[in-house]
Amino acid sequence: MRKQTRRAALPSLLVLLLAVACRDSTSPAHRAPSAAPAQQLASPASSGDAWTTKAPMPTRRSRLASGVVNGVLYAIGGSVPEIGKLGKLTTVEAYDPASDTWTTKASMPTARWGLGVAVVDGVLYAIGGSDSQRFLGTVEAYDPATDMWTTKAPMPTPRRASVGVVNGVIYVVGAQSDGTALPTVEAYDPVTDTWTTRAPLPTGRYGLAVAVVNNVLYAFGGCGSSGCSFAGTPVYSYDAATDIWTTKRSPPGTRIDLVVGVVDGVIYAVGAPGNGRLASLEAYDPVTDAWSARTPMPTSRAELTAQVVNGVPYAVGGGDPSSNPLATVEAYDPARDSWTTQTSMPTPRSNLSTAVLNDILYAAGGFGPDGVAATLEAYDPSTGTWTPKASMPTPRYGLAVGVVDGRLYAVGGFSEGVPLGTLEAYDPVSDTWVTKAPMPTPRGYLAAGVVDGILYAVGGVLNDVELPTVEAYDPASDTWTTKARMPTPRSSLATAVMDGRLYALGGFIFGQGIGTTVEAYDAATDTWTTTEHMPTARDFLAAGAANGLVWAVGGCGSDGCAPMTLATVEAYDPTTNSWTTRAWLRTARWGLGLEVVHGMLYAVGGNDLSGQAVGTVEAYQP
Repeated sequence: MRKQTRRAALPSLLVLLLAVACRDSTSPAHRAPSAAPAQQLASPASSGDAWTTKAPMPTRRSRLASGVVNGVLYAIGGSVPEIGKLGKLTTVEAYDPASDTWTTKASMPTARWGLGVAVVDGVLYAIGGSDSQRFLGTVEAYDPATDMWTTKAPMPTPRRASVGVVNGVIYVVGAQSDGTALPTVEAYDPVTDTWTTRAPLPTGRYGLAVAVVNNVLYAFGGCGSSGCSFAGTPVYSYDAATDIWTTKRSPPGTRIDLVVGVVDGVIYAVGAPGNGRLASLEAYDPVTDAWSARTPMPTSRAELTAQVVNGVPYAVGGGDPSSNPLATVEAYDPARDSWTTQTSMPTPRSNLSTAVLNDILYAAGGFGPDGVAATLEAYDPSTGTWTPKASMPTPRYGLAVGVVDGRLYAVGGFSEGVPLGTLEAYDPVSDTWVTKAPMPTPRGYLAAGVVDGILYAVGGVLNDVELPTVEAYDPASDTWTTKARMPTPRSSLATAVMDGRLYALGGFIFGQGIGTTVEAYDAATDTWTTTEHMPTARDFLAAGAANGLVWAVGGCGSDGCAPMTLATVEAYDPTTNSWTTRAWLRTARWGLGLEVVHGMLYAVGGNDLSGQAVGTVEAYQP
């Protein structure tokens, strides 16, 4: 349903939540609140400082494995294409991150790909894999100190190996035999050179990844006997002390042949063929049993290897989308790619509007614990402090603000159930407000942007009808003019201005529901063009421009706010007309504000998953 109460005066925050959650949507398929978008995402032209390119591996290859000893990464085995089959390799090359250099080491005795490598007491164990004719149970141990290999007791079940180490014992998890996915788990003790069978996986799986956190083994991704459905498969955790498996939360999408690494107790999963996940990076926190998206790899690939050296994950080799082997090495900085919590806004509220003036972030109006707010609060990122300012003359929510010539202009919104055309200007020097010429079309849930000293009011809703209206305000003459209509009528959208173009993102679209539409307005020609749609449908989102990208943050998903409050962050590159998923917010929310100060993104306020207004502020450096 889509009720008039969505537009009316709201006596409580609960009413606001229920009204917004009751809107129609043309996307009936249910998605979980934390689900990642299913659409294929382009690889980023630039991943900022989150990823850096390192010296390439001397030998291009995929389906390799790796291990780390004394801060050096060893890349072992793998495959290269040969006519009619996969060529198998014995190659061993060592990468020293300190010098960003590679050296060749003694070759592995048995050429193979799809093997697993585990490290115990400074020795690397190469286990299983395939020689392109059959699966292997071969186990060979490499000592970096002597650069020598020795043969060990073979694994009972020949297979491609996914391995993890718990208390000095190597566990090999899952298998494939004659097209059947097996739940087999076998444990190898290097001290006794013996194998034992352990409790099987709850379901048979192959092509999975394994990570260990606090002596608990986690199994991710892979395929079952029925194939790879690309529907989320659960994460399993294994307690070696009790020999018991437990089911955890499913990742946003199934992957096969992904790789994982652990930093500060968080598991990072990267790469995989299919479902557009070749470059995707996601983080799993075992403590909260929750997933979040991170900035993708610059190079799309699958069947790579990854290891963590001194807290830095390295993605090595693999195959590109055409299955060509790669030598690419890229390093990821988790600390650089996350939102950080800042000082909370004193007055929690949602459906507020924000703007930056003289490097100070202002949060105006909104809906909070005491109802519709006239509140204006100023945040100084340099000191992390908030200061109360003179309240707006007109309390309102669903308004828009913009800055022109040192003044903040607040326009439209709702107050006492009435859509407003009210325009009020704030002077930070005198801390006073002045009423200006009203906007010709009263409306709420609009957005605004400033181009060349003109304030543009875009979209919104009036009498329960979404509008395509665009009206421009010139502060110099205190006058409004009507501009070319936005092609898609909508409300609860977001806008961002970059390089003289105003981008209108998402929103509730008349006759359709919550949408992905992105349209760009050229003020010089008074024309609109349609750009690549957002991967994730949403309204009540926030948007901003930073680092040459347009950022879409948070909002309500395609099923509405109550079931789908989003932490999703996506970035649009106008030069490639493509979107990428970036690091998610720590706090999922809708009706928030987003601003940029000195290149840093600040997400302010909104309603959280419980529907409560929050004062949360998070910052992200693109």
